[in-house]
Amino acid sequence: MNIKKYLGTALACVLLGAVLAGCGGEEKGKTAENKDLPIGVLAHLNASEEQYNEFAKQAEKQYSKPGQFAHEFIYYDNLNAMEMALSAGKIKEMSTYKSVADYLIMRNGEFVISDHGGRVLADAFCCALSAQESELKAQFDQVIDDMKKDGTLKALADTYITGLKDGAEPPAVELPRLDGAGTIKVGVTGDLPPLDLVLPDGKAAGFSTAVLAELSRRVGKNVEIVNIDSAARASALTSGKVDVVFWVAVPADGSFLPGNADTPQGIVVTKPYYEDVIVHVTKK
Repeated sequence: MNIKKYLGTALACVLLGAVLAGCGGEEKGKTAENKDLPIGVLAHLNASEEQYNEFAKQAEKQYSKPGQFAHEFIYYDNLNAMEMALSAGKIKEMSTYKSVADYLIMRNGEFVISDHGGRVLADAFCCALSAQESELKAQFDQVIDDMKKDGTLKALADTYITGLKDGAEPPAVELPRLDGAGTIKVGVTGDLPPLDLVLPDGKAAGFSTAVLAELSRRVGKNVEIVNIDSAARASALTSGKVDVVFWVAVPADGSFLPGNADTPQGIVVTKPYYEDVIVHVTKK
């Protein structure tokens, strides 16, 4: 599959998910002023905020009735900044994933998932590599397939996502240290707990990091974690600051808007290791 089309459809899918999740009319108790506020979203891999909003307007014209939702989106470099903006009333909602929404709501009684009755779309999580790392990508793909077949991915999801007790943080992940093995630098955002999380003591945690540790063991490579903002994922990879980026979201069920706006040149993605649905979080 052409990588530009593949990652480009990711933007379209997330956009349409945001568009359709925002359909269904204005909620009770929400003011007209609130309706006109933008929707927060983490900065995408390559598409600018202006490009993102243009795609949103196109999607609104094609798939929804005019005026049903605020189609202005605003980028945030990290989840914490977007969460604070929602608490302060600077945005109407924030677009994220169900597992992340549950994590945030468990820690903030003001937050709730918006129930608009729109079509639900899902994204699949992959890691991104330079196109020059074809051998490493093939190794990752094989290990991800093996982890699906032997139940490792499900077991890790149970431990780090669905099996967490109320309010508990995902445990820190001990990355293997393999004598004589080469090292790969992996960019981790810490911006999608419990999927991707950096604990207060600086230790990497969460489901994706647990997947990364298992990948490290099975491909025989040591891992050096490099903390980056979501907005810096593409530049960190294309500049050579990191060899791999965890995470990249791609549509789990295809898409219907062509384009390559979210495709940095020279980047490839692995097979998906997890799926989650797109939701909007708002204040009660």
